[in-house]
Amino acid sequence: MRKSILVIGIGRFGRGVIEGLYEKGQDIFAIDANEDALESVRGMIVSGAILDVAEDDEELTRIVGDKNFDEAVVAMGEDLEGALIATHILKEAGLPVSVKASTERRGNVLIKMGADRVVFPERDIGHRLAHLISNDSVIDLLELPQGFMVEQIGVGKIFTGQTMAEMDIPSRFGVYILLVYRGDVPIQPQASTILEVGDEIIVFGKRDKLEEFEKQNFA
Repeated sequence: MRKSILVIGIGRFGRGVIEGLYEKGQDIFAIDANEDALESVRGMIVSGAILDVAEDDEELTRIVGDKNFDEAVVAMGEDLEGALIATHILKEAGLPVSVKASTERRGNVLIKMGADRVVFPERDIGHRLAHLISNDSVIDLLELPQGFMVEQIGVGKIFTGQTMAEMDIPSRFGVYILLVYRGDVPIQPQASTILEVGDEIIVFGKRDKLEEFEKQNFA
C-alpha cells in the first residue's frame, strides 16, 4: 500500500530511510535544517522543508496539520531536543513514529515520550555484522528473479510456541519457511516443529509477501 511518510533529519540514517522508501514507491516529505541536505534527496521526495525543529516547533505543527501523513521517521540521533519536540508533535497528531537514538538512555526517554519504535542504527548494524561473521550458514538476503527473495530473519515472539501446522504460514502470508536454525543446528521444519525465541528462519516468497510477514513477525 502506498503511504505518505514524513522523514525529519537527512543525515546518513535519514537518507538511507528515504532511499529505501523511494525504492518501495512511497511518497516522502523530508525536513532538515540544512538546505544542502534537502537538495541531496530532492529527486526522491514529493516535497520538503528547510526547518530547525527545535527552533520552530510551530511550523512543524503546521506542516503536520496540513499534510495527511500516514507515518513519520525522526532521524535526528544527535539532536535530542529536536527529536523530543518532533516526537511529541507527531504523537499529538496521532501518527505512528519511528525514532533514531544514539544511546539506550536516549532511546528510553523517547519511548516515554510515546515513540512507537526506537532504532539504534550503529548498534543494530554492529550486531548484524557480528552475526554474519560468526555464522557461516547465514544467507541474510538473496534476491531472485521475478520479485522472489530468500531471507534469513530472527523469530519474533508472535510466532513462538506454536507448531508449524497451527501457524499455517504459507496460507496466511504466502511465504514458506525452508529451514530453521537453532543456534548453529539446522532443522528441517515439519508440521510438528515449534519455533522458539532465538531461532533464525530461512524464508522464501515474493518481496511484498515477505514484507507483510516481517511486519507481523516483528510486531
